[in-house]
Amino acid sequence: MQLQLKVWRQTASNQQGHFEDYPLSGISSDMSFLELLDLLNEQLTRAGQDPVEFDHDCREGICGSCGLMINGQAHGPQQRTAACQLYMRNFQDGDTVVIEPWRAQAFPVVKDLVVDRNAFDRIMAAGGFISVRTGSAPEANTVLIPQQNAQVAFDYATCIGCGACVAACPNASASLFTAAKIAHLAQLDGANVR
Repeated sequence: MQLQLKVWRQTASNQQGHFEDYPLSGISSDMSFLELLDLLNEQLTRAGQDPVEFDHDCREGICGSCGLMINGQAHGPQQRTAACQLYMRNFQDGDTVVIEPWRAQAFPVVKDLVVDRNAFDRIMAAGGFISVRTGSAPEANTVLIPQQNAQVAFDYATCIGCGACVAACPNASASLFTAAKIAHLAQLDGANVR
């Protein structure tokens, strides 16, 4: 398979960025999108050029650090799939693929496809379970939740904090990923208990 890649290149956060075109061949349909970027970087390195900087960690679809805009869609064309689990079989031979970083004020570009995720890190570090004296009110963590509510809440709680919601939102989602957490907790609200 052969693709024409249009990749965002930016040397630093205080520099202007631009798209560069890279033809790439020898692509297997079984490659993940990050393996495609690895292949591109091998080609660039052999040519004596700087590789494209991009984030990744687990490459298993659970950490969300591989966040990219692919053809204008957060993580690409396959729903509920991180870029590391997006396979090249989702593209056609000869396609042009546009790759850029998240576009949100909350995620300033560090270099190329790498963004500063400190806004998310601060929110996640501030979260968590607490237990406090509530007077005569029952402690919230001892209130039974109906199975149906618990299941819907669990669906919301599976948010991995990747930032796709921020990247996809036209106003860069001022609430960041906390919208998923708010929806999750609303399902566990005592008003939903019957």
